[in-house]
Amino acid sequence: MTTAALRRILLPAALIAAAAVATGCTAGNDDGTSPSEPPAPASSEAAEAQKASSVTANDLQEGQCMTDSGTAAEPDIQIIPCEEPHAFEVFATTELDAGVYPGLGEADAQAQEFCRGEFAAFVGVEYDASALALQYFYPVESEWTDDGGRSVICLVGSAGGEPSTGTLRDSSQ
Repeated sequence: MTTAALRRILLPAALIAAAAVATGCTAGNDDGTSPSEPPAPASSEAAEAQKASSVTANDLQEGQCMTDSGTAAEPDIQIIPCEEPHAFEVFATTELDAGVYPGLGEADAQAQEFCRGEFAAFVGVEYDASALALQYFYPVESEWTDDGGRSVICLVGSAGGEPSTGTLRDSSQ
């Protein structure tokens, strides 16, 4: 494995471990970059609509788009229509097998394997050939036995944190 590939896997896990307690799961990404802040709402009416749709990482579902990467110590994940500028789109979800918690490193590895496997089917190109960013949420031990506590949620967005408009399904980017 190259040094760059190793950094793409290990650096995000180290940087986001603090988010685990706040969200019930923790986030990883496969590009080694930090997501940018989401665009500010256009009006106070838009801000109110966004506040009404704030969710936790475990509540995310395939096809939803969000304004926040969920990696902050106090994430503010807001679901918005994918036609509006957004940071990430949920493209796949799964649950890790029940049983004893596999450990943070193994949970991260299983989530990454699952999300990379689903990426090509959703986007239309393999992740390593893509210009898009892959991020995912994976389970933490403190939430393992809770409802949704074994969830893996896969996210795709533009590289460098630039907002996307519309879905990235079949974008071949």
